[in-house]
Amino acid sequence: MGEIQGRVLVVTTGKELLDEMAPSMSGRGLEMAVVPTLRYAAERLEKGDCSSLVVDFGKVPHEERANFLALRGKYPTVRFFLLETPASNSPDQQAPLRRLSWPLPAGFADQARVSQRPIVLLAEQVLFMTGAVQKALQEAGVKPVTVDTAADLPAFIKEQLKTRDSSVQPKQTKSLWSRLGVEKDAGSGPAAPLPGNVLVVQFNGAQAEAESLDYAIRSGIPEASCYFITGADTVRYAQQALREGKPVSLMRDQAGRIAGILAELAEGEADIPLKSREPERILLLDNFKPALTMLSQALLGAGYEVTASMDGGEALNACKKGSFHLAVVGTAITFAEHSGAELAQKLRERDPDLRIIFMVDQYPLKAALQGVSQVVELGLDDALLKPVEPSRLIFSVQKALEARFLKLENARLLKETQQQKTQLELVNGFQKKFFATVAHDVKSPLTAILGYAEVLTGKLKSMPSEQRYAANIQTSAKTLNVLISDLVDLAAMESGKLRVEIGELHLLDVIQDVYARVEIAAQKRRLTLVKDAPPSLPPLAGDDARIGQVVQNLCTNAIQYTKEGGRITIKAELKPDRVEVSVIDTGIGISKEDLPRVWERFFQTKEAQGMRKAGFGLGLKIAREIVQRHGGEMGIESELGVGSRFFFHIPLGKTTPAASPAPAAAPQPATPPPPAIPPGIPLPPIPPRKTKK
Repeated sequence: MGEIQGRVLVVTTGKELLDEMAPSMSGRGLEMAVVPTLRYAAERLEKGDCSSLVVDFGKVPHEERANFLALRGKYPTVRFFLLETPASNSPDQQAPLRRLSWPLPAGFADQARVSQRPIVLLAEQVLFMTGAVQKALQEAGVKPVTVDTAADLPAFIKEQLKTRDSSVQPKQTKSLWSRLGVEKDAGSGPAAPLPGNVLVVQFNGAQAEAESLDYAIRSGIPEASCYFITGADTVRYAQQALREGKPVSLMRDQAGRIAGILAELAEGEADIPLKSREPERILLLDNFKPALTMLSQALLGAGYEVTASMDGGEALNACKKGSFHLAVVGTAITFAEHSGAELAQKLRERDPDLRIIFMVDQYPLKAALQGVSQVVELGLDDALLKPVEPSRLIFSVQKALEARFLKLENARLLKETQQQKTQLELVNGFQKKFFATVAHDVKSPLTAILGYAEVLTGKLKSMPSEQRYAANIQTSAKTLNVLISDLVDLAAMESGKLRVEIGELHLLDVIQDVYARVEIAAQKRRLTLVKDAPPSLPPLAGDDARIGQVVQNLCTNAIQYTKEGGRITIKAELKPDRVEVSVIDTGIGISKEDLPRVWERFFQTKEAQGMRKAGFGLGLKIAREIVQRHGGEMGIESELGVGSRFFFHIPLGKTTPAASPAPAAAPQPATPPPPAIPPGIPLPPIPPRKTKK
């Protein structure tokens, strides 16, 4: 049994639906919870453990439909699937706007034929223009009224009813549509459907606009039944509706697809950081109606929104920026007014992002070659020779739309990146100025505090209590001086002005000086401090003060983060091409998860935060920069709870003094670098060694 990826609440009393859904649900890690009624569904949703709801309208009373729709408003994050049956979709069942996928569900046209209600079918433009809906109804014996615009539709229906009502005899008034139809003899059996009870309306809007129109129609004509007929691909429609927080209406025989829809939606949300692709709109332009009809239906079936036209001028008027994603143009259509190239240029002028595909007649051969060459000259996407196979057109459309999406997405991401870069530069610039200003403005008064505190400490020897206060002032000032020095170094380092005076480096003297300075602090913590260095080293090039700063930082950190009774070793080793200095402790160590963040500014491990006394967490970052200025590198070996070894090396080389060079490219350490452990016990910085002349 795989891991449960989510729980789907199913409202039904029929076992056959569960048998149909179970294999696909379990195969994708989804668990079904089943309840029989609306009340139980509301109670289960209240628990918050179901991410989706499936309502089987084949087993749920029709009068509860509105209540389920209201329930969706209470739980907007739950994905709603409404499973329709021929009975629940019947025009005689009064309900808000319902969606029908093309082709029409089996039996729907027969239901429309025998219904006495006004039926309004809002058909997408291509389905209306090609006569597909009208033909399906006529084959079932329905004579629909066709309306080519949805403008003022409620008023049109009312006027039609009023006109027909006035033309029939009062004695034959039995029902709404009997008032609108022909006279029937009494006792002649069930009344036949009358012409005009079904309206097929060309509708160019989206689902939300169709819902608004449905509300307007039923407000004036409550007995009317409205449907939105679309040729969009079922899966694409469902995923788009769920992203927008809308319910998905499916026929009950498509219930097995729900698990796949949810799984693909989850994968898309998890794996695609790009902006969601909106439903893509295609302008299809050609002068041969059978081909226009066939290609329109193929594109609709592939899930695209299609606007078809045989008039080039009309297409130009409809094309505005953002109206369409792609235009498929039969070049022969524009011979009367524009050439194919002129039409493409005008379309691009109206929308520079529009992708364009030409459909070129094969004969005469000269015209075909000209059409293909124009695609290259104008930078269009493709040229297809007529007659165009639907599969070939869909393949070309997919490539062109993918190229368009990626181009616009790259431009969007580039713009966002540039904006973020500008903001980051402003923040970094402010930060550098802030550090430099604070360090400069605080350094001067701090120096005075240190001096006066030292004088007071010496003069108050006969007053132990007062001397203790002065000593505390001096200690705190020294701690603050270390922090300010770190800020000064950071500001200098990030501006490329960190001073490193390369001369003759006396590494053993530096190590001895640091050892003497930290020995007292180690004794106070009851730590064993060991120095392990050879009696002599070859000549080295470097800055005594800066290397001393590095060693002292490592020792200070080791003392700070090693518990009483621990051991710290300062070790120098001569290697074939370098001298390696290590500070080894038996302290708290660093976890593998924190090692990759070693040299980040201000970073501290959770373990270090509990033992921290003072510091910005800049010491290791500055130390590494100093070592790199000497042509060396720093590294770390550490195990949580066992201890750490921080080390750096300085290459053997010339000792000729030189100005501070630019940072040299140094090899990466063999082991992962350490997290920036902040300086711990404050110690006075090593005074710069006097340069021998």
